[in-house]
Amino acid sequence: MRTPEVFLLHAYSPRNSGDGLLVKLSLRAIRAAGIRAPITVVCLDKAAFAGYLDDSNVELVSLSQFVLRIVRRIGSVRPAIFFGVGGGYLRSGTFSEGWKALIAHGTQIAGTAFGGRSSRTVYLPQSVGPFRGLSGLVLKALIRRHVDTIFLRDDKSGEELQHRKGVRTGDLVVLEIGTNLQIPVTALSAQARRKVFFVFRDLSGKPYSDVYLKNIKRLVELIPDAEFALQSSGRGNSDDVFYRRTFGVECTTLLRDIVQRRDAIIVSVRLHGSLESVLAGVPSVHLSYERKGHAAYSDLGIDDYVFHAGDFDPQKVADVVDGLRNDPSPFWNSLDKASANRYDELVEYIKHEVQRFDHFADGRKLLARRN
Repeated sequence: MRTPEVFLLHAYSPRNSGDGLLVKLSLRAIRAAGIRAPITVVCLDKAAFAGYLDDSNVELVSLSQFVLRIVRRIGSVRPAIFFGVGGGYLRSGTFSEGWKALIAHGTQIAGTAFGGRSSRTVYLPQSVGPFRGLSGLVLKALIRRHVDTIFLRDDKSGEELQHRKGVRTGDLVVLEIGTNLQIPVTALSAQARRKVFFVFRDLSGKPYSDVYLKNIKRLVELIPDAEFALQSSGRGNSDDVFYRRTFGVECTTLLRDIVQRRDAIIVSVRLHGSLESVLAGVPSVHLSYERKGHAAYSDLGIDDYVFHAGDFDPQKVADVVDGLRNDPSPFWNSLDKASANRYDELVEYIKHEVQRFDHFADGRKLLARRN
């Protein structure tokens, strides 16, 4: 059998540290399943990924380069395996969001149709939907038709997509927490009050945006010694731009630098700002604006530390944060690391898909010999 081409689709940008982490973890899961071949990573911000990934056996290509490569594959007998990065990018909640998703991501899904009869397409843990409007209908149809297996990280995604092979599992970072988190001894003991950092983002497109702004401003007043941190910058919806416009402050402090010190408490509106912190051994209170946040914290058993961004009580959140500053052990004692076994299940599923791919190709080869 000819060695298949391996693609990892939908890599966004490491300028958002959560998105960059998901690309790294997607590559890690693929390698854990025994795939050693070079992997072509399709990037929306190719330049930013240069030198960022831990895997040296990868090739970075832009969306336009991927399209050209797919065109050249027409008529090719070389098989292909397509993986989709874990995340929450397959959605059409508004007119603008839907058409952007269809152009940037629908194009890549459609490209998998040129992988050949023996190709396989596997999407790592996703939150998908809503699928509103014409763009949503087309995007949903592309997923249902061209993706062989899709892992879903919340129940509502499964209900909306109704995929023939949708598998409920956890977010990639949740699975990584369950597998590799090492809680530092200092995190379980009382020490000097920990510093608090906020990771907020612009939610102006949400119907509750005015209430959200009012509540986060009140939260800042209730925790006056807290500081801000950047989880996403450099592309659309940058945290630093939002801080400057909303609070009149300049911020250059990166979240990834803060969590390495392990002496902080993070309050994050961005899900992967929270999960990235927990993975590093830093407790995080999450103000969730999408269902994926509640699902992730529920999977981890830390439901008491997630609040809805649209209607949270600033005083209650401040009280929870104050308790963690003095003693974070209740947070860690609540953590359910059963997700470790679910990571193994994910890897086994990928192995199974690849084996089916190999068996199909071997069957065609045998048939050709008989003929």
